[in-house]
Amino acid sequence: MSTIKQRIPREKPQNNDIIDIIEEDGSKDVAHILSSSVSGASSLVLLQLISRLSTFILHQIVLRFTNPATFGIASVQLELLLLTIVFLSREGFRCALLRSGSGNTVISDDIKNESSSSKEKVVLANSRKGSMQKIINLSYIPIPIGIIITFLVCAFQIFYATEETLAAPYFKTSVILYGLAAFGELLIEPLYITAMNNLIYKLRVGCEGIGVIVRCLITLALTILGASKIGNDEDDNKYGILAFAVAQFTYTLILMIGYIGYFLYYWDISLLIPRKLQDEKKKEFWFDPYYFNLSKTFTKQSLLKHILTEGDKMLITWLSNPEDQGIYAFVVNYGSLIVRILFQPLEETGRTLFSKLLADVDKCGDDDDSKLTMTPAKKTSLVMSLKILTTLIKFHILLGFIFIGLATNYTGALIDILVGSIWSQSPAPLALSFYCLYVPIMGINGITEAFVAAVATKETLNTLNYWLIAFSAGFVGNGIIFMKVLSAGAIGLVAANALNLLTRIIWSWKFIKTYFLKDRGASKKDLEELQQMLTISNLTPKPLIWISFMISWGITFWSNQYIGWNTLDAKIKHIGIGIFCAIIVSGITYWQEKDFIRDAISLFRTNKHSKKLE
Repeated sequence: MSTIKQRIPREKPQNNDIIDIIEEDGSKDVAHILSSSVSGASSLVLLQLISRLSTFILHQIVLRFTNPATFGIASVQLELLLLTIVFLSREGFRCALLRSGSGNTVISDDIKNESSSSKEKVVLANSRKGSMQKIINLSYIPIPIGIIITFLVCAFQIFYATEETLAAPYFKTSVILYGLAAFGELLIEPLYITAMNNLIYKLRVGCEGIGVIVRCLITLALTILGASKIGNDEDDNKYGILAFAVAQFTYTLILMIGYIGYFLYYWDISLLIPRKLQDEKKKEFWFDPYYFNLSKTFTKQSLLKHILTEGDKMLITWLSNPEDQGIYAFVVNYGSLIVRILFQPLEETGRTLFSKLLADVDKCGDDDDSKLTMTPAKKTSLVMSLKILTTLIKFHILLGFIFIGLATNYTGALIDILVGSIWSQSPAPLALSFYCLYVPIMGINGITEAFVAAVATKETLNTLNYWLIAFSAGFVGNGIIFMKVLSAGAIGLVAANALNLLTRIIWSWKFIKTYFLKDRGASKKDLEELQQMLTISNLTPKPLIWISFMISWGITFWSNQYIGWNTLDAKIKHIGIGIFCAIIVSGITYWQEKDFIRDAISLFRTNKHSKKLE
């Protein structure tokens, strides 16, 4: 295959940015993968922006028509039920089936458009169609698993609920609707896996985008309809959590209609039917051993990761009443807005991107099956992957400076403007300030663990499982200490989460350094280049930026304490000071980090340039 450099000659890159690396040594496949992934990431960010902003605006209105207890049950308990079902049923298989090598599972038009009559009952495992069939066969396993988990989780939720929770209107009906919604998502998992492996991001964006808007409208309409007396906080909403349940069920129906409709219209649906596979020895089998064992490893890990990811909801459900749960859900609704809009799409896209770019770097050379060789293509994949990884980590650190240096002192004013003094005079502003400290930690952990999930071997993943047990135990222990012993409430829960993620970041970073500095026959110069990219100085902002954000925090803290935000005049002055500080630190950041900003922008321009190069 001819390289891009041969097709469009260019001078040697001066700054080693993403585009130049591709053009110098990368293949057309690498450029296409990066182009599609960046395009997909942009689409997913847009999707999350629409989704989270719609939900955020919805909650501001819903909070005026429902009490904290109802909001807590819907946003904590029922949301936890939904995530538990889908996460335990599909996450392990999804992680394994989306980390296939570049191009191996992409269905070409000639295969996709074959007629049904030409489909054989047995597929050769080593053929291109066989690579696709291995993924399709395994993608159906989450469905029977989901039947069992859905029944167990829903039964547990109903039979072990507190009397206060059971007294909520339509609680049991809502649990059943959430369970059906979760299982409905599992039914279309084979279609989701096929779409993502073929880089069809627009299908997901379209289905989920429409679903989110409809879900928000239904929740809002039923909540307003069920309000017994608008503005009377003492009266319960007639429909309460049922509004959230009906909306979630409708959201799943839209996903099912969208995915099924797309594949029926554009594909020969018989391609997605499970079929037996046949190896070189004519032995027939249904499930590929490698992917099946990898899926089992990820599934074991998903249980532990679910405890770590959703452990805050589990702990607050266990250690507090529905009203406290509502306050915590309120804080998370604000604090996690940027996480869901930006961090989650970057994590999901990064996992797919790294797995495809680095799928072949540890394959041995043709001349010696036992020896790794550093080819130009492998070097391109390693350097480009590390460049993307370090750029994303530094981006999260800079974004964290904004949250810590500026946002922590404006949570009270924000809450007071959006939902009034009832919430702004509660512990919510202080809890939200601590959550701002937690945001960059979540971002860094997400991208580093996405890399581990994309490239780690089965043995490494098994080792990580034992570490996750230790992380889970530490998180639960810290949560009990902070929430029960120290009575820190939501703030204690945020602190426990932060400590947990910091330990996981340390583990992931150690793995990343070992992975990139592994002996693959690279020259001393190549290793030095990789090592330099892994240094702390390459990941963290310049000292002047640190100082500017520290001074800004001190100024805004003084403004928050002595000017405040209780009156309109005070709000204007307090916010004006924050805007002034933001302008100053933005100018200093741009001055000090011009090269990094250029590289970060090049990531988002890769889609446009790569298409031209093809």
